[in-house]
Amino acid sequence: MKKFFCTALAIAAALFAISCDIVLKDYPIVYFENSSYMIPAAGGELIIPVKSTGVDNVTVGYSDNANWEIESNGDKIPTQGWVQIVKVIDDYQSSRALATWTSGIVVVVEPNNSNSERRAAITVTSLGISDAVTIVQPAALAK
Repeated sequence: MKKFFCTALAIAAALFAISCDIVLKDYPIVYFENSSYMIPAAGGELIIPVKSTGVDNVTVGYSDNANWEIESNGDKIPTQGWVQIVKVIDDYQSSRALATWTSGIVVVVEPNNSNSERRAAITVTSLGISDAVTIVQPAALAK
């Protein structure tokens, strides 16, 4: 009986150590549910879901010169881009030692009146890690 008790105690101690180890290894997360979103050439508002340990920062990067006005000598002047971050919607849902949120990044996309598709990357940062999602907007139809 003493041998059984010692074995059971050892198993309980091992299970306790394993469960403590899992809690101590909690880590920050940030990821988008989809890798890209298509928005029509007419533009509009879009809410992009993101799962994170809290949204610290949101940035927009463009894959073309849509956020620059290019002068005749080639100099670039920054202009307002075609994607604007309106707000971050937080929806707190705690399921870990580091709480996670399912948030929504609200963006407004201006109409694309050009003859070419355009792309932008929305990057979200949470506790030093980041993930990006691509906004794709097709060209306006030929008139």
